[in-house]
Amino acid sequence: MTNYNFRFWHYGLIITALLSGFLGYNLWLGDKRVFISGPPTHGHHQIEMACTSCHGEGFSDATVMQNACESCHLDALDKFSDTHPKSKFTDPRNAELLSHLDATQCVSCHREHKPEITRAYGVTLAKDFCAHCHQDIAEERDSHKDFGFETCTNSGCHNYHDNTALYENFLRKHANEPALGKKPKIPALTGLIEWTKKNKQTPALQQQDADAPLENSNQKIVSQWALSHHAIANVNCTQCHSQNENWQSKGTALTIDSCVECHIKQNESFKQGKHGMRLADRLSGQLSPMSPTLATLPMHKDAMQRVNTCVSCHDPHQPDLTFAATDACLACHNDEHSANFYNSKHGQLWRDSQNGLLPVEQAVSCATCHMPRLKKGKKVHAEHNQNANLQPNSKMIRSVCSHCHGVEFTLEALASEAQIQSNFSNSLEGHHSSMDLVRDRIEQRKKQ
Repeated sequence: MTNYNFRFWHYGLIITALLSGFLGYNLWLGDKRVFISGPPTHGHHQIEMACTSCHGEGFSDATVMQNACESCHLDALDKFSDTHPKSKFTDPRNAELLSHLDATQCVSCHREHKPEITRAYGVTLAKDFCAHCHQDIAEERDSHKDFGFETCTNSGCHNYHDNTALYENFLRKHANEPALGKKPKIPALTGLIEWTKKNKQTPALQQQDADAPLENSNQKIVSQWALSHHAIANVNCTQCHSQNENWQSKGTALTIDSCVECHIKQNESFKQGKHGMRLADRLSGQLSPMSPTLATLPMHKDAMQRVNTCVSCHDPHQPDLTFAATDACLACHNDEHSANFYNSKHGQLWRDSQNGLLPVEQAVSCATCHMPRLKKGKKVHAEHNQNANLQPNSKMIRSVCSHCHGVEFTLEALASEAQIQSNFSNSLEGHHSSMDLVRDRIEQRKKQ
């Protein structure tokens, strides 16, 4: 009996030591996913290995997690006038609402690692959570009496955080628009193109001005650089390739850090989107750049080893904004929506522009919709945060779709998963029930 107990404890200690070693190794150097209770939502899967970015050191309290959420998302919510800000629920007049739903905490609705209760956009609450505060809506609005609370967000009516393009006054203003406007209203040209046009006569660096060390000079690359926007802007080789006065090769130098000094706004928005979020300042040094191998959408097999930095889409020696607008995207993305681009009406417009049949400013590329040009005053720049108008996709109405299409047509297109997957290749009726409600309200007001 004594020998048996001795062996039992002996093996127990060995197993405990092995298990501790395995967990300790994975905690510090190995695969941290062994500690995760479930997969993250699609918006956060890229940063799941940077556990402390959300949980803090030692998995701190809820305040730390709330601060982590706000560090990434608060600017966007403030920018688009969050319709359910924290202040609405901390107002004493609404204090009772918090007893049903603590809307002051992001994790009340958005929770990671709970796939069994997670729905679209990372929402983990029941589909009728709107009922907690809006149970009297059927009495207040007769038009809503036949709607279930599960339809609030899926019918093109409401976006919990941002109703910029879905509130009634906006819809009423655009109630009778045609499916396609007479003239696109896409902001014309980015600051780079405008600057290049204005500075064509400015003395630019020539091929013989290249300051790359002779032993590192590649005459083909130098000749490409001499015709580029960088040469026009008097940006020489060492301004990108030199670090601490030492020449750096393409493989080590031309990362996002090489571009940030001049392209500050683009860098900031790039790091907010899925392409660049792993390089965000708060994650500095913790994660490698995004790669197609980490994507949840289908990607081309020959693109798997690429990494997402500025030079993934923009060749610094031969910048080509036309290539970056579509071909750079389709070189990696192989999902149904992307694969159908050239079969769509938008794709045909893009082909026409490439063949000289249509001004490129009137064509529709991948970037036109997912990285739209934003105009602020007289300045126009491309939004490099491609997440900004993706989910919920109703955010695209103002920033993208309504530049060319009527709002009702847009609502129908964005509400159809089949249309989205076909890249809007199929015909549409241009009718949406939300606009019926708006028109009914218009008629009611006329009779009053």
